[in-house]
Amino acid sequence: MRRLSADSRWGSQRRGGFVLLVVTVVVILLSLAAYSYLGEMDTENRAAGMFGRDVEARMAAESGVEYVAAQIALKQTDSTLDLYDDSAMFSRQPIGGGGEARGQVRFSVLSPSMVGAFDSLPRAGLTTETARFNVNRLLELENDTDDTTDPYTAVSFIPNMSEDICNAILDWIDSDEEARAGGAESSTYEALAVPYSARNAPMQSIDELLQVQGVTPQLFYGEDANRNGQLDPNEDDGGESAPADDQDGALDFGLRDYLTVSSRERNIQTTGEKKININNGIVAEMFDALEESFDTETATFVTGYRLTGDQQADAQAQGKLTIEQQQLVDWIAKNLANGELGKVTRGGMDLSNPPQASFRSMYDLIDAQVSVTVNGAAQTLNSPWSSTDPAGLMEQMLLLEEKLTWLNDEFIDGRINVNIAPREVLLAIPDMTETIADAILGARPPAGENSVQAAQVMSLRRSPVWLLTEGLVDVPTFKRLGPWLTTTGDVYSFQVLGHFDQGGPTTRLEAMVDGTKKPPRIVFQRDLTGLGRGFAPAVLDGVIDE
Repeated sequence: MRRLSADSRWGSQRRGGFVLLVVTVVVILLSLAAYSYLGEMDTENRAAGMFGRDVEARMAAESGVEYVAAQIALKQTDSTLDLYDDSAMFSRQPIGGGGEARGQVRFSVLSPSMVGAFDSLPRAGLTTETARFNVNRLLELENDTDDTTDPYTAVSFIPNMSEDICNAILDWIDSDEEARAGGAESSTYEALAVPYSARNAPMQSIDELLQVQGVTPQLFYGEDANRNGQLDPNEDDGGESAPADDQDGALDFGLRDYLTVSSRERNIQTTGEKKININNGIVAEMFDALEESFDTETATFVTGYRLTGDQQADAQAQGKLTIEQQQLVDWIAKNLANGELGKVTRGGMDLSNPPQASFRSMYDLIDAQVSVTVNGAAQTLNSPWSSTDPAGLMEQMLLLEEKLTWLNDEFIDGRINVNIAPREVLLAIPDMTETIADAILGARPPAGENSVQAAQVMSLRRSPVWLLTEGLVDVPTFKRLGPWLTTTGDVYSFQVLGHFDQGGPTTRLEAMVDGTKKPPRIVFQRDLTGLGRGFAPAVLDGVIDE
């Protein structure tokens, strides 16, 4: 047997040590690669999980919008349903079958506060667009010779509203190309770097205000950069961070928070039947409908009012016939003169002559007095609806509001909800005074203190007539305000948060649902997630605990 020399043995050992070193290095590199791979896989797994949770949050928010539309559909047949403030209905609604607390996805439906304080809480519910002033009615104010309130006076209490901006809005929505002082027509807009024309028709979206001369994004959006209705630190630090603010400790809201073009109400009964038009040009037809739906006394008084007007009211304050109604009654009178229609009587009253008065609202009936000839004898009829019986008047008006109308239109546009509109919007109502507006605000239940008690109070104020029955205004004032007042609204705006318990991704959407349609229609859905969560988890808890 050949024996290895010492040098050979040493060389073999060195080669063995080198191989061991190489193997060790390879094992270490493979381990590091495996560790790195596992780390990347864990990161990818977490990212996939987070992406999945983000999708869940988004789907929850979108489900919240659909949920709201379903609730609005229910309200179309149940006017007592409260969509304004109901935590049980709108806060932290779970999606799916539940699971671990951190894994439970929910949605919350919120309406930001208009208080604008650091600690102002959102409301769990919807806001009707009737809480805002409909700028499309400005032209109506300008053309109404019987109303002493001019357009700019109406909106002068809206923050940052100037007479020039008001005139520019009027130029945008009127049908001509004649610019008002400080206003602008198509010739001005077509000279811009990116030219466009004035609409010269009613606005279709309040966002159109951004196209109107003088309306800057800062005026339109105000200081509420993330649209949560709260005064956040960056919104009260002057010029240190966006947005620009005046550092006055109060949140300045933008024009979009006070103005709308979407305030609309259905002009039909909750059963889907047409309402009785008490301004019907064919008075006999109106009498028959009233007698069938109510009684002969109601039909006789309303018809008597149409024939002669309210003897208690000042002559200038009495309703006047619209052009269309006057054309109709003139046609009837012409045919009567020709002997083609013959004499028409109802309830002992001669209806052959054209009616002399019309209703501005059904509230004209309250405490009215009419002088008519019944069965050949002059009679004075007193209204069945008296302000001396406040409780009874409220119930009676709710019934009249359900069954009667003074318009032929399918919808009523632009009335203002006296239960929720801010002071600046209330003051846009013609004949509204600061004293009355402050009294309305003072009569509202304090927000957030006792939602159950507040709901009970507001359930007794389902008609604007509460302003009269609770002594905030007298009868003549209420009748002047009447055509502009409502306590309802069928177009709703709100925000929806899709969120998880104990943190996680959040999706925030802003939406509007038109409840005048059947089924309700989602007008728009806008993603606000890029503006931030807006509402901390503790705030959502606060909404529930109100």
